[in-house]
Amino acid sequence: MRQRLVNWGGNATGVGVANIDNLGNVHPDTMWWHVTLGNVRERAFGDIWADRSVPLMAGLAASPRPLQGRCANCPQVDICNGNTRARAAAVTGNPWAEDPGCYLTDEELALPLGAEVAA
Repeated sequence: MRQRLVNWGGNATGVGVANIDNLGNVHPDTMWWHVTLGNVRERAFGDIWADRSVPLMAGLAASPRPLQGRCANCPQVDICNGNTRARAAAVTGNPWAEDPGCYLTDEELALPLGAEVAA
């Protein structure tokens, strides 16, 4: 199952997931309504989506993403890809900060892949 999750590649915000609202505004996904990348009534979606001049979109498209904090060294990042980054941006103002919603403990992050935490 882990290999399937790795193959999936984790969160695809800004790469394989977009949001176009009812006014034609393009957002990196449904959690990023406060960030508008352009409008499909004024510019082709493909041009908006491929434009990496917006630092957020360049970072979301980067592989690996420019993650910081616990996320930067997380052994599971190949599964989650740092998640949507909206929570980090909302809590810290920095979309690349560690995800405040990550449920993994420091102990779990220190384990070799495939190991389990003792109960």
